[in-house]
Amino acid sequence: MKNPHSFEKPAATLIAAATLLAGMGLPPAALAADGSASAPSSSASGNGADDKDQTNAGDTTTWTLMGAVLTADDKGTLTLPDGQSLPTFDKRPDNASVQGSDGTTIPLTLADAAEEHPNLGVTTGTGILTAEAKDGHPAVHVPATWTTGTATTLSDGTPFTLKDGVWQASYGRTLTLKDNNEPPVKNIGLSDGSKHEITWGEPTLKDGKVVREGTASGEIQGQKWQATLTAERDTDHTGLTQAIGAARQAYDQGAGEYTAKSLEDLAGAIDQAGELDRTGATDEAMEAMRDRLAEAVGNLDTIIWKTDGTTLSHEKGQGYDGKAPDTSDTAPGDTVALTSNDPTLGKLGSTTIPRIQTDDPATLTDEDLGVARATGTAHYKGTVPNGNRTATWSQDYSYTIGTRVKATGPDGKAIGFTKGSGYLSATVTVSLDHANQPKDADVTIDGQSVQVTWSDQVRTTTTDTTTTYTRQGRVEGDVKVAGTDRTQHWIVYVTASRTEGHVAGLSLIQRKPDGTTSRHDIGGFDPSKHEYTITMPADAVADQYTLGHTSAAGDKADVSEGTPIAPTLGANASRILKTTLNGVTYTVTVNFETAKPTASNPHARLTGLYVNLTGKTGKGTLIDGWDPDVLDYTIRIGANDPGAYILPEASDDVTVKAGDVRRAGYATTQYWTTSSADGQSRTYSVTVIRDHETPTAEEAFKPGAAKDPDGHTPAASRDDTTLVSHGYILNGEYRAVKDTDYTIPEGGTFAYASRQGQTVQVSESKVKGMTWKYTLNILAPDGVTLASPAPTFTVTYLTQATHEAAITAIIVDGRAIGGFDPAKHEYETQVDNIDHWTASADFDKSTGMGVIIHKDRAKATITATSADGLATATYALKVGEKPLALNRSGTDGATVEGLASTGVNTSSLISVVAVLLAAGVACLAAGLTRSLRRGKRDDAPSDDAPSDGDAGEAGGQVAE
Repeated sequence: MKNPHSFEKPAATLIAAATLLAGMGLPPAALAADGSASAPSSSASGNGADDKDQTNAGDTTTWTLMGAVLTADDKGTLTLPDGQSLPTFDKRPDNASVQGSDGTTIPLTLADAAEEHPNLGVTTGTGILTAEAKDGHPAVHVPATWTTGTATTLSDGTPFTLKDGVWQASYGRTLTLKDNNEPPVKNIGLSDGSKHEITWGEPTLKDGKVVREGTASGEIQGQKWQATLTAERDTDHTGLTQAIGAARQAYDQGAGEYTAKSLEDLAGAIDQAGELDRTGATDEAMEAMRDRLAEAVGNLDTIIWKTDGTTLSHEKGQGYDGKAPDTSDTAPGDTVALTSNDPTLGKLGSTTIPRIQTDDPATLTDEDLGVARATGTAHYKGTVPNGNRTATWSQDYSYTIGTRVKATGPDGKAIGFTKGSGYLSATVTVSLDHANQPKDADVTIDGQSVQVTWSDQVRTTTTDTTTTYTRQGRVEGDVKVAGTDRTQHWIVYVTASRTEGHVAGLSLIQRKPDGTTSRHDIGGFDPSKHEYTITMPADAVADQYTLGHTSAAGDKADVSEGTPIAPTLGANASRILKTTLNGVTYTVTVNFETAKPTASNPHARLTGLYVNLTGKTGKGTLIDGWDPDVLDYTIRIGANDPGAYILPEASDDVTVKAGDVRRAGYATTQYWTTSSADGQSRTYSVTVIRDHETPTAEEAFKPGAAKDPDGHTPAASRDDTTLVSHGYILNGEYRAVKDTDYTIPEGGTFAYASRQGQTVQVSESKVKGMTWKYTLNILAPDGVTLASPAPTFTVTYLTQATHEAAITAIIVDGRAIGGFDPAKHEYETQVDNIDHWTASADFDKSTGMGVIIHKDRAKATITATSADGLATATYALKVGEKPLALNRSGTDGATVEGLASTGVNTSSLISVVAVLLAAGVACLAAGLTRSLRRGKRDDAPSDDAPSDGDAGEAGGQVAE
């Protein structure tokens, strides 16, 4: 009997056949015991059509399994007949059963199961299908085999082999990597049609090829598998290797030549390139690395050394050398500091090299007074720390040594010296006075005044309009240059000159008491003619007069004026004015027209004007040239005469009142108004002019020469004709002024600030009073451009005298009122008759001021105007009648141009009356008072009046 566990055909044959069928996609067929194909069973339980047809006679149950009829052994256990086996199951028979012919089933249990995997994807197994006898059913013991799955290979047919429990296969051919080392495939296929992702390893270099290994793995029916693939490509590292070699050579030769930082960067690039060269890098990566190496070599930073921004020249492997591009204006130092672009060298990238000890000394030449210029080239030599290479440096220098010796000329202006042949020289210009003597010609060297030696020769240059006088001077000496043993010789050439314009004309300047001025040209001027006459209106006799002139050179050159000459009086109060111009004295006689008779208002005639020149207030002699129809008269008195008492007389039917007074310097005009009973009126005037030998402050004033305290401020351009400023110098200090019309304080002098290189010629002319006009002709530094128009400035000089506007006394009826104070401007007093009283004022005539007294019935206004016309002072006077006046006729006579106020007013008589009243003699006082009121209106003294004509007389008045 055969072993029930054996087959007619080997199990391997059956498994192979099943696998083949599975690989062909066909279902496995049931196999008979002899290996032939049998009809497939209907189910894993063994139930089928064939089973139902097999029955035993005598109602014995037939049991079948997988188409095989089971027989009972000697123990009654169902088993296969000898020599027969079951077909192979297509899966593990865990739920098989035996089918009885009576329709019953016996569930089977798989025991002693054993499985193996002859191929990836294939499982074969053996076991015993058993059942225990129970429930009237027999026991079962049947051997069984099974095969599941299909043999799996790689998609190219490569089979798997089992190794270490894992089915392994290598792809049948080597794949080709892409140029960028990317694998050609991402998945691998199996024979069952499945796709599995490949995990690729990093590229490696092997035998001149770039190789990448890939693996894919999985599990089929519990069987682990792994497939491997290889992809490679040919590669050439020659270029990278050569680049690395060249970079290493540059690195090895760079010590001391390149900065540590750039060498460090190159070393890093070489290391990275070496690592890449040992890998299967892509061509792109190797090319990038070659570029990086080239860049690192190209970025090798040559060590440089520089000083003051200048880089020293350097050849590879050699030292350093340089020269400063500019000339230094300071003395060279003992060392030169060098700085490097490599902070690892020296002290944070810096070092110094010393000056060569045998260097040539500086060459000294004169630069300015007390100052020399040192020139030369300083040489330096030393080593630098990058390989102890030699470094040399040279620096041209040109600097000044010493301290400039202060040298000043006129007006304290600095003198600038220029280099000559072995000496320093300077030229300064000063002015000549009218006597052709140098003025303000001081030259100071190092604080010491030096004496200029002048030539006696005066050179004269004359044109149609000007004459220029020139003298030459010279001063010289020696000074030491501080800090050296050098001695300088210096020379200062001094040119003194003056240019005067020829006199082109004379004019008369008229100033009225109120300060207004006017100019009158004197006709027929001829420089060879020295005496002239001009006639002014009769009513201008009391005004002040001075002479003016014009220059033939216009504003370009002034006429030289001599010392002022006081005016004198001529016949009929004419003025004799003199002025010295260019050394020639010109005389102008100012005559006044004779007042012409007037026929108007004949009923208001005076019967006479009487003049008393004795200083008394009594009636004098009839005025010279008396004509009742001539209204204006002039009287000349000597410088020391006491004054003129003037008494107007008229018929009983004509009323006379003293009116306004106008005073200008040494001339005074008194006005009287007459009125007739029928309403006719006239105004008479008498002007008294006093001789004076001393000029007034205005007549004597002459401003100082204009000064230029600058001359060194740089000009904006060569054709610049603008001034820095203008103004005046006061107490040695220059003060700039913005306005072009301004005042200059007392002691000040007109000044201007010119620019360096400009030439300025100043022309001045008197406009009026204390006012002068200055015209500045400015020549630009180019010597060609002239300021057009020439700037002009009008200045009024202030002096205490000519700016004074104040009176010293107020005179009423010939007497100074008490308690006068120039600072007080309002006064009150009493007169005998409010309709007949006189008023005047005293003042300092030497100042040249003017005073106008305007008189109304019961008040007077006194206005004083300074000689410069800038200041005025006004005084108000109110009068009232005395309650007990002895002289009710009042006062109309006036002392004109008196020296001092004198006499006694009527208050003494009033005192007498008061005493008499107190004594009870009222009748006598009343009679005396009536007698005074009945007095005649001719202001003549009564028969019993005191003979000395003092103020006790009726109508008497004394005033300065």
